[in-house]
Amino acid sequence: MKLLKLVFIGVFFHLASVATATTIGYVTNQGSNSVSVLDLDNFQTIDEIKVGLKPAGIVVSPDKTRVYVTNPESKSVSVIDTATNQLVQNLNVGDGPLAIEISPDGLFVYVADWYRHIISVIDTAETKIVNTIKVGHSPAGIVADPLGKVIYVSNRDDNTVMIVDLKSGTPQTTIPVGKAPFGMALSVQRKQLYVANVQDGSVSIIDLQKKKVIVTVKVGLFPYAISYLLKADQLFVTNQRDNTVSVIDLKNYNTVKTIDVGEYPEGIDKHPSEAYVYVANWFDGTISVIDTLTLEVSNSI
Repeated sequence: MKLLKLVFIGVFFHLASVATATTIGYVTNQGSNSVSVLDLDNFQTIDEIKVGLKPAGIVVSPDKTRVYVTNPESKSVSVIDTATNQLVQNLNVGDGPLAIEISPDGLFVYVADWYRHIISVIDTAETKIVNTIKVGHSPAGIVADPLGKVIYVSNRDDNTVMIVDLKSGTPQTTIPVGKAPFGMALSVQRKQLYVANVQDGSVSIIDLQKKKVIVTVKVGLFPYAISYLLKADQLFVTNQRDNTVSVIDLKNYNTVKTIDVGEYPEGIDKHPSEAYVYVANWFDGTISVIDTLTLEVSNSI
C-alpha cells in the first residue's frame, strides 16, 4: 500500500506508501471532526476516522505506521494506526496546534502553535512533548530538512521564515518574505525553499545557501499551499480565492498554467510517481486530481 501525503493548511491531505500497490490518502475534514481515508487508485473514500475538534494539519510517519493530526479547537494531536485506521491516542498540545511535520527518522513530530508562537517537539516513541522552541508570531507552516538538522518555519504575522537549528533548539536565521507566509515546499536538489504569501498573491523563492529571497513570482488570490515536482521542475500552488492552481516553471521562474479546480482549494500533494497532483477543495468537500502531463483536472473524489 502506498500512503500519499497531501498536506493542507486548513484542509490537509497526506499520502504515504507501504507494502501493497494501493495508493492511500488521508484528508482532514474540519466540519466533520474526522479524517477520510481515500483509495486514490479507484478514486473513492474507503474509511472515516473520528479525531479531535476541527482537525487541520496531518503527517505520516516515515515507516508509514502512524498518522499524526493537529486539532486546533481541542488543542490536541491525534495519533492514528495505519494498519487498522483506528485512533490510538489524543495528546494535549498547546493552545492552537496547526501545522505539523515529522523528522526524517520518525523520532520527533514538530507542531506549530498558532497562539503560543512556539514549536512543540513530540517524542514519537513515548508520545509526549520533550521540548518547545520559540519562533515568530503565528507559525503557520513547517518543513523539515531531509538531513534532520534544521526545520523551516513560516511566521504568518511577522512576514518571515525562520531556519531553526534542531541541535541547539533555536532559530539561527530569519528571512523576510511576502505578506502572511503560510504553506512551504523544499527542493533539496535546487537548495531552495518555496513560500506561499497569502495576502500578496505571491510565492517567495529562497536560496538556502544565500539565505535570502532571490525571486518573487506572482500567482492567484490567497495562495496557500505548495507542492514541488522534481521531474517537471515545477511548483503547484493552490489559490484559495481564485479556485485555481498555479503552475510555476522553475527554469524561468514564471507561471506557465492556471488550472481551475474546486471551490476554495487549500491542501495539495503529489503522487509518489509525480503523475498526479491532488488538491483538497475545502468548500466543495472534494479532491481534484490533476494530470501533471496534460496539466488538466482528470478526476475528482
